[in-house]
Amino acid sequence: MSTVKELSSTVTKLILSLGALLALAASAASQEAPPGPTTSAPTPASAPATQMAVPEDSGAVRMVQPGTFEIHVQGADLRQVLQLLSTQGRKNIVATRDVAGKVSADLYGVTFKEALEAVLRSSGFVYEEKGNFIYVYTPKQLEDIRLAERKIAARLFHLSYVTANDAKTLITPALSKDGAISVTPAAAVGISTSKTDAGGNSYATDDTLVVRDYEENLQRIAEMIRDLDVKPEQVLIEATVLRASLTEDNALGIDFNILAGVDFNALGATSDGLTNVVPGTITNGQVVKNQATFRSDTTSSIPTGGMTIGFLSSNVGLFVRALESVTDVTVMANPKLLVINKQRGEVMVGNRDGYLTTTFTETTATQTVQFLETGTRLIVRPYIARDGFVRMEVHPEDSSGSVKVVGQTGLPSETTTEMTSNVLVRDGHTIVIGGLFRERSSINRSQTPLLGSIPYIGTLFRSSADSTSREEVIILLTPHVVKQAADEAVGEMFRDDAERFRVGLRKGLMWFGRERLAQAHMRWAKQALDNGQRDKAMWNLDMALSMEPRMEEAIRLKERLSGRAFWSDEAQYSAVKYVIERMIMQELRKPVERIIPPGKPRDADQIEPAVRERFGIQQRYEDPLPEPENEYPLADEPTATSRPAGGEDK
Repeated sequence: MSTVKELSSTVTKLILSLGALLALAASAASQEAPPGPTTSAPTPASAPATQMAVPEDSGAVRMVQPGTFEIHVQGADLRQVLQLLSTQGRKNIVATRDVAGKVSADLYGVTFKEALEAVLRSSGFVYEEKGNFIYVYTPKQLEDIRLAERKIAARLFHLSYVTANDAKTLITPALSKDGAISVTPAAAVGISTSKTDAGGNSYATDDTLVVRDYEENLQRIAEMIRDLDVKPEQVLIEATVLRASLTEDNALGIDFNILAGVDFNALGATSDGLTNVVPGTITNGQVVKNQATFRSDTTSSIPTGGMTIGFLSSNVGLFVRALESVTDVTVMANPKLLVINKQRGEVMVGNRDGYLTTTFTETTATQTVQFLETGTRLIVRPYIARDGFVRMEVHPEDSSGSVKVVGQTGLPSETTTEMTSNVLVRDGHTIVIGGLFRERSSINRSQTPLLGSIPYIGTLFRSSADSTSREEVIILLTPHVVKQAADEAVGEMFRDDAERFRVGLRKGLMWFGRERLAQAHMRWAKQALDNGQRDKAMWNLDMALSMEPRMEEAIRLKERLSGRAFWSDEAQYSAVKYVIERMIMQELRKPVERIIPPGKPRDADQIEPAVRERFGIQQRYEDPLPEPENEYPLADEPTATSRPAGGEDK
């Protein structure tokens, strides 16, 4: 059936092309004929009935100037208008047999393409240009043709930053109804410890998409993936938790002791450096005498310290104690954390104090160990915007605590400053996200009833203790979107500073330690080598290695100076250690000693290419040694007495 349709369509195209050529010939003949009256000859009866009639008004479509047309038709046959447009524009227009209808239009100063589109669009038809031909179809025909010409292809997309599942969710709406997409398995998340899960044979390369669709859709999807799979931004978050507390205590008390009828000496009283007085006991012989005492005790509630004034006579003791104490405590925590956009980050610097908890059931009691975590913690999840702002879910915390043993169990207690918030901060700016101010004042008065209330004199019969405590807490937050190149340079400087700190700390060690002496000889060896004194450099290297045989830098430098591998004088101590090397050399049919110390040469160029290729041995690139001051031969220069690298030839 499809073959018949194709044949019919081909015949139709040929008939239309033939009609267009006939019309073109007639138009050319009419232009060449001289003006004058013409007569119309009768049409022979045997004229073919399939010839297309030329419109009576041939001027309905005309070219007013090169490239510009005018069309004036009312209810004209569409196929005839297309024929005139083809004749005037010298274009090959072929219409299918389903293209038919009437058209009315008045167009001025339009191009050929504009005229063709206006005529066809007003009639509900479409066209497609291929080579030198313009094919006119119904919309359904053109859609069927394009669907038949379209071919489904498959393409592989490798993803670096976006996950395959996320990309699939975003790309699926752009697929055609015939399209399909497949993704690689999702990677495991988290870094929890496990003794059994090591990943197995899971997919271990980058996330990949396999998209199957038409070529134009694949091109559009490729552009979408190019925009989606971009490097995520990172933000460095700095939180500052400042906690300050101030405590002021003032205390004043007066103690006096007055005895009547007896003195302190008779009672055997004692005194701690005139800070207080303790009367002794009254003997039986003195009890019958008239005696009296009048005393106060108000300094006992005052803490030790401050100032004490004492006066002591035979039967009178007076002590004044005053104390003012100020306690100022400031705690500042300043954690920093680098986090990728939209990812959770946490940093914790502090202690983990363990304690036991017991769970009782009807039959058993189970004990578990739990931990109280105290210190400085920062938990954050940033959201980086394109306008220079960073939104963050943030939880800064600074705490202290301990575990007290109560009976058989531990009871944890904690003092903490923390907050949880969702804030918006400009990149590089600092904002206060929380704060607290608290003040507590207490006034304590203790006195002798009635006497302590007497103005002025009542001071002798009372003590005062005042206390004021203030606490301030401020939490600051500063985000900084990382500029990769510049901030990496800053990180490199910090790493160098850490190395300087380490070296500076080691320089403060005692100079006569073995490691310090080895470092000194290594330093002197480098200085001697720079001055061209190779014999002196070799002597210092030997001294350094005698005190620190594992100093790799000294070993490598000695190998370069001597031209011999460090292990060249040693015997092979293990036959099991080099099993794989032995097996590979056996496959290569080479002596095994050529790759196993002490036979292995130091210079990779001295190893056979096949062996280097199999073992993956690469050439070592090193700076050239300074020229010697004397005629000491270079390691790379062969001499009559020099020994081959790596010992004797095997």
